[in-house]
Amino acid sequence: MQYFGELQTKYEEVFLTRSYMYFNREDEEEITVKDLKQKIKTAKDRKKNIIGTVYMYNPIITPMGFDTTKFLLDQEFDAFDELIELKVENYITAYKQAMKDTCVGKIVEIKNLFNLNEKHIDTPSLLDKFNSDLEKYMSAQNTEFDRDLMYLDAANFIPSGKFVLFAWGEKLNKKEFPSIYDYAQTVYDHTVKLGKNIVFVYKKEKTIEGSIDLLQFPTPMHNVKYKTDIAFALKLAFKEFPPTTAFYL
Repeated sequence: MQYFGELQTKYEEVFLTRSYMYFNREDEEEITVKDLKQKIKTAKDRKKNIIGTVYMYNPIITPMGFDTTKFLLDQEFDAFDELIELKVENYITAYKQAMKDTCVGKIVEIKNLFNLNEKHIDTPSLLDKFNSDLEKYMSAQNTEFDRDLMYLDAANFIPSGKFVLFAWGEKLNKKEFPSIYDYAQTVYDHTVKLGKNIVFVYKKEKTIEGSIDLLQFPTPMHNVKYKTDIAFALKLAFKEFPPTTAFYL
């Protein structure tokens, strides 16, 4: 499997504004960025080649040839605003293992609630900042973060493919951060209205309905305690196609 994406920067921050996982066939050589561009060039190409979409919380990625442990802007990286190949590591590895058989030869697009490419953006101080910014976003006011770089067009974006996997974790809190919750709710409701096949992993005791109500969709990256169980549930979800919602424990 290969991973590609486009990075952009503004005010000393880095954003992943689009990214795609490509699941190579067994007898297929690795594809190039040029090959990927051809596969997503037109609406017809995208419909043919993109099999599904994953919604995540935020990206933590590194371009090929760069150091994962260092801040990207300190490494003389200059390939912004263009598609490049990214490292297959961290949470991407879990998707690779889960989807490698049922998505072979196809592309899965990844979208994020927050495009900021940075670790630990779910601290209370940052969540307060995002919540305040999203209050402005939802009322069409000017935002602190560039809305095109940081956020999804929640009410209008149409996810590609035949399934949508929600995997943005369990950090959303309607009471403490209502604007973040409303933003995520808009994304989820819009996907439902489009009639997409919705998939997620959930803890059995929470139930499907409870997970939807809370908008909490576990991912191995955000739940260290149950990382292995969640990764296994992801595999079960994608054991056959179309994928189905699966529980752990």
